[in-house]
Amino acid sequence: MKRFRSLSFSAKLIIVYICSLFFAICANTYNQIHAAANVLEEESSRNLRLLTEQVALNFRENQESMGYSIYSRMAALEIPLLMDAYTQEHSSAALTDVRYALTQMITESSDYDYILLEMSDGTRLTTAGRTVRNQADVQTNCDTILDEHRSVTYGNSNWYRGTDGGVYILRDVYATSPLRRVGKVVIHMKGDIFSVSNVYENTGFLFFDVHGDYLSGAGMAIPEDVRQSIEEDMADGVLAEKKNWTKLDYYTASSSSGNWITVGINSTAAYRDMVNRIARNGVLFGCMGLLAGVAVLTVLMQGLVTKLLELKKAMTRVADGDFSQHINVSGNDDISLLAETMNHMTSKIQELLEQLVEKERLKNEAEIQMLEYKYRSLETQIRPHFIYNALETINSMAKIRGNDDIVEIVQRISRYFRSITVNTTRQFITCQQEFDMLRDYTEIYRFIHGDKLKTTFSAKEAARNALIPTMILQPVVENALQHGIRGQEEDSEIIVHAYVKENRLNITVKDTGYGLSPQMEQKLQSGRIEASRRGGIGVGNVRQRLQLIYGDDATFTISNRDKGGVAVRIVIPLTYIEPEILGGDDLDWDLE
Repeated sequence: MKRFRSLSFSAKLIIVYICSLFFAICANTYNQIHAAANVLEEESSRNLRLLTEQVALNFRENQESMGYSIYSRMAALEIPLLMDAYTQEHSSAALTDVRYALTQMITESSDYDYILLEMSDGTRLTTAGRTVRNQADVQTNCDTILDEHRSVTYGNSNWYRGTDGGVYILRDVYATSPLRRVGKVVIHMKGDIFSVSNVYENTGFLFFDVHGDYLSGAGMAIPEDVRQSIEEDMADGVLAEKKNWTKLDYYTASSSSGNWITVGINSTAAYRDMVNRIARNGVLFGCMGLLAGVAVLTVLMQGLVTKLLELKKAMTRVADGDFSQHINVSGNDDISLLAETMNHMTSKIQELLEQLVEKERLKNEAEIQMLEYKYRSLETQIRPHFIYNALETINSMAKIRGNDDIVEIVQRISRYFRSITVNTTRQFITCQQEFDMLRDYTEIYRFIHGDKLKTTFSAKEAARNALIPTMILQPVVENALQHGIRGQEEDSEIIVHAYVKENRLNITVKDTGYGLSPQMEQKLQSGRIEASRRGGIGVGNVRQRLQLIYGDDATFTISNRDKGGVAVRIVIPLTYIEPEILGGDDLDWDLE
């Protein structure tokens, strides 16, 4: 352990890499082998069951098709009719006709090569003249099957395996006019008529009748002792899904279809070979990867140390206060990314320092502007009781004379100046309070100028008590009145609406005025206009106040409407005041 600690960092890294990779290769190879064995076993068993069911169905269809084809061939050659004629006449001519028709049954394309026909009177005819391999054995098996199975089959085809291993069909022959049995026929099938097409490799099938007697096989050659063991297991009713025969594991699956039982057998030898190949390939590729990794790691470590030293020097200079330090980045490795992050960090620190200076400047401007608002508030509070008393006197005189318009406008003027006196001492008021002042302001403007002005103030419930900067909308509405709709002959309208969307307060001010010229619209959007020409707080000042208070969290947009006029949209963060200091509930609101 002491020697390991004294090694260089690159040597330690290579040793740790080799040990870790070797352990990972061993663990991964074992897991892959274990998983592959389980998957192959499950898939083999499942696929064998499905394949056995399909083969059983195909076997049944082939068996039925074969029986139907043989009887159709006999009917086409009128053999049942000729046998019925012989039964009635017992003449040699009728017997000759039957024998001739029987020889026509067998052709080169036939699936059978020998036929034994027995008349109702016991007379037997054969196709012995045809070339049949082991004809004597075939004839003996036909006679034996015919003698041992004398019961009536009622048109069904019974299948048997002879002592020679061949497959035989036994069925009754019926005449149709009238319907009666005229004899029996035994047919020897040639070759393996139950071969299975598209059979998977290492898969075989055995076909048994309902009594458990073996009939035929298909697919992979099944060892004789395995077949006998399967017959014994079927007789005992203990056919397992997996069993060891002849020192090899086999998967088995059985499926019944009609009068037949199909048993599928699949050897595990191929799967064991596949698992062994997976193990060998895993070890081989793992060792190759280990050697390649060591070579690549050695090359990379040579440049790693150099980059680390360069990075250390740069960090030391930054710690001394040199934020202009920049590291040359080459490549996309971890050290290069670390150096790039270091460059980004130093530039970000320098940028933050500049922003801090700028924020100090903006803070000073905001304080100066706040002093300006307080100064204006003081101006409006000069002898306020004198102004309110004068307005109240005018209001009383108008009531005495019955001039309701004068009463209403005097009340609005008084309420408007009171709102200004109170609200300008605050930096924030509710959206409701701002709308109340604007409502009075627009009504005073309409009374003074005699314009056909219509104003609509509406707000969603969630926006009523939201906080906004004091008199932030006053310059926007004033600008719409002074430059947007003043002097219009037709009816004019200003629509102010507030709503909440995605936890942000949205306020829109729209008018139906003349709109903006393209040059003016571009200047307003870019923020190059600072204040109104009449010395008031203009649109540019509104934009500046939002920037000073909210920074990038606030947006201010102004543009022409498609239907004419100008639309101003303000979006700021959503904040609320405590419920006990809310006011202004005595005025009506258009709530949505």
